[in-house]
Amino acid sequence: MAIRRDEAIILRTRDYSESDRLITFFSRNQGQLTGIAKGARRSKKRFVHTLEPCSHVSVTYVDRQTSGLVRLDASELKNAFIALRSDIARLGYASLSCEIVLGMSPERQANAALFALLYQYLEQLERGAEPENTSLLFQTRILHLSGYGPNLQGCVLCGRKPRAGGNWFFSILQGGLVCKDHKHGQQPYPVSLGTVMLLRQAQQLPLAKLWRLRFQRQSRQECRFLLIDLVRHYLEKDLKSLKLLHQIGALNSTNDRI
Repeated sequence: MAIRRDEAIILRTRDYSESDRLITFFSRNQGQLTGIAKGARRSKKRFVHTLEPCSHVSVTYVDRQTSGLVRLDASELKNAFIALRSDIARLGYASLSCEIVLGMSPERQANAALFALLYQYLEQLERGAEPENTSLLFQTRILHLSGYGPNLQGCVLCGRKPRAGGNWFFSILQGGLVCKDHKHGQQPYPVSLGTVMLLRQAQQLPLAKLWRLRFQRQSRQECRFLLIDLVRHYLEKDLKSLKLLHQIGALNSTNDRI
C-alpha cells in the first residue's frame, strides 16, 4: 500500500453506494486511475467542488496492490476552468475531450505528453479559443499520441503521393489516404491537399505551436466528422458527449465560423 500525491484532471464522476463516488482521473505520473471517494456524496466539506469533470486538481490517494481501485483521500482544486463552464459549446467540447481520453488511455499507463495535451486543450478553451478548431487539433493529436494517427504520406494501397490538383480521399477502414483509383469500397471522405498538409502539421508540431493552426472553411468541413468517426472506429463505440454538441448545433455541417 502506497500513499501518492499527483496532479490530475478529472475525467468522470459516478455515484457509488449511498455516500461514496467513483472518480476516474488522468494523472501526470500514473495515467488513468479510478478511485473511491468515501463520503463524497454526503460531506459538505470533503472534496467540495473539486471532483467535477474537466477540473485540474492535486489528488492524494492510497494505491492498494490488491485492488484495481485506489482510495481517494484528498483533492485540492488547482483550476476549475470557470470561464469554460459558462459557455455550453466550450463545455461540450471539453467533455468530449475527457470522454476520448477516458476511452483511449490504458489504465495505469503514464503518458506525460497526453496529460500536457489535455491540460493545454482545456486551457485554450478557457482563454477563449474557437472551440471547434481547437477540438479538431486535439482529436488529430490524441490519435497520433495513441498510435492511431492516420497515414497521411500517400495512398495506403498503392503508395502514390498526394499532389495538388489530384482527388484524394480518407478511408476509415484503411486508416489513411487512398487515391481516386482505390477509393471504391472504402466509404471514403474527400480531402484536399491543404487538409492533408494541415493534419500532418497537427501531428508533428511542438505542442506549444499546435494551437496556432487554423482549420479554414474547406478543411473544417472535411474534418468535422472524419476525425470523430476515426476515434469512434478505434473505440468501437459512440461518444455520449456528441449528443449535446449535436443538440446545440455545434456539429451542424453548415456551422463554419472561420
